[in-house]
Amino acid sequence: MPLFNTNDNQVPGGIYLCQVNEKISCGACCGLYNVADSSHESIMEMLTWRTDRFSSVNRNLDAILDFKEEAEDREPQSRPFPEFHHCTYIGLVGKERSRVGCLLHPLLDENKGIDFRGLSFYGGMACRVYFCHTYYDLPAVFKEIVRKTAINWYGYGLVITETKLLNIIFEEIEKRLNRPLTINCLLKNNRCLETVRKLLNLKINWPFRPKTSPGPVNYFFKDKLYSRPHINYESGGKTISKYNNLLQELESQFNSVKDLQTAEYLIAELINKLALNI
Repeated sequence: MPLFNTNDNQVPGGIYLCQVNEKISCGACCGLYNVADSSHESIMEMLTWRTDRFSSVNRNLDAILDFKEEAEDREPQSRPFPEFHHCTYIGLVGKERSRVGCLLHPLLDENKGIDFRGLSFYGGMACRVYFCHTYYDLPAVFKEIVRKTAINWYGYGLVITETKLLNIIFEEIEKRLNRPLTINCLLKNNRCLETVRKLLNLKINWPFRPKTSPGPVNYFFKDKLYSRPHINYESGGKTISKYNNLLQELESQFNSVKDLQTAEYLIAELINKLALNI
């Protein structure tokens, strides 16, 4: 399955985000991470089975729908966000199966140019015309930074849909620098590159996410069907943090003043380190 048309001028916001290169793609809008276990290992096992199994499925209506039922019988159907549809037709694509993509897409070799996406829950038209809010609400330079710093599809898909979080992070960096960010200044050396990756990885590896949280999965639609709980600073014995908006988007819970101070230090250290290296 070759890369899709990645002409930036043909998408809202001017930066293509869905299928970036052979290793970087996003399946978040297909509900990829809306599963009982959203760890990389669990999702990879799920996608590998689907891809292997679907490769032997006859390309006819009954067989494709039977595959869906087989996948649903095999996989846990509990969802962190029950109203957020999880598509069983998302799998691994590319020559090396190195990124996520649609198993019904006409560019998948086994589909021989036939578009089967009409058999999916939302249908082929939604797949062709829907663009997540990051396309519209994140400045181009921020989108470019995320594209260029991403290492694999798993982390990229979790981060790129976090529009508000990304805006807050990069605006904090600009505030520290007292000037707008550019691609060249932020990615000019390996130290900057690694620090940006560590900042973005806070989304995935945040140590102050409550145990009741479903994990790094994000409900990024604007219907406000789900929202992140507000931080109870009183339980930690401290007033609201100067990083409150960022801590809120990271889904934080603090049981002590020390926990909050540690969280603030982690953020400040990375931002200051980045500013010093630019």
